[in-house]
Amino acid sequence: MTTKQGKTSIAGLINLGQAVENYQQINVSQVEVDQIVVIPGHNPRGAALGDQAFQGPEYQELKQSIADLGDVFQPVLLRPKANSNMYELVAGERRLRIVRELGLPRISAVIRTLNDDQAYKLARQENALRAPVAKIDQLFSSMNQLAQRLGLSTSAVRGVLIRARDLQAQGKVAEDGTPEALALRLIEELHLPKIGTLVRSARLLDLNADERQALREGLAEGAALALLDLQTHPRRAALLQQAVAEHWSARRMETEVKDLLSGTASRPQIGSLLTQTQKVLSAARVRKLSAQQQRQVEDALSALVEQLQKIVSD
Repeated sequence: MTTKQGKTSIAGLINLGQAVENYQQINVSQVEVDQIVVIPGHNPRGAALGDQAFQGPEYQELKQSIADLGDVFQPVLLRPKANSNMYELVAGERRLRIVRELGLPRISAVIRTLNDDQAYKLARQENALRAPVAKIDQLFSSMNQLAQRLGLSTSAVRGVLIRARDLQAQGKVAEDGTPEALALRLIEELHLPKIGTLVRSARLLDLNADERQALREGLAEGAALALLDLQTHPRRAALLQQAVAEHWSARRMETEVKDLLSGTASRPQIGSLLTQTQKVLSAARVRKLSAQQQRQVEDALSALVEQLQKIVSD
């Protein structure tokens, strides 16, 4: 089967008879989508990204394949919800969302009895197999899981992790029953990042949405941490945009932040502003503008050129 874009869809490559036989062998059930609930904060990718985790070309390609097949090719993983006829989603949130968007009444699922730790580990493994999870998303997910299990806020968890790390550095063992001992056990059992990594990266939780997205797209972690030193500084957003456009290293960002805080920072370089202007007015973008928008751009550029000529001629 071929999609509108001319690409062969997954559904067109599937041997449906063999798929049904495989499903029967692994006890795949057809479950009403209305019987499935999503565990808040459970999905390692969605914990930080929210709805952004369920957008983009890959999501649309998967949606097309499910629409072609009329069901998911790989069953979602569920566990029975206690004291009800409902199920909790362990893995497969993208597939479930798509099935609901398409209005399909049922979805293929494997149902297993799992405790919270087993469910979380399986969710992490499933996400890692499908696509690498960004470090910031792993951090959000790990801290959320620790906070839920310790019954603390994420800010309080940071303190617990720092104390646990310091105990380890001193060659001491956390006393049984303390939050520090429980945190260390959970890190091992849930296969979370090492405690030193969690402590070093915890400040990244204070990044805003734009900064977290820049980190996912390649901004150096050290550069993101340096931005936090600006707190509510009015030029924080502008500095992020310039860093992304010019691919700043962590050291460059640290220098710029230091200069800005000390009052010695220079205004944005002319070359950088010209580069940004060229990107905004790229040929591809200009072609998409309406006739009215093109006239508005021309008027704005004409006024700018006139103003610049006055400045340089003075």
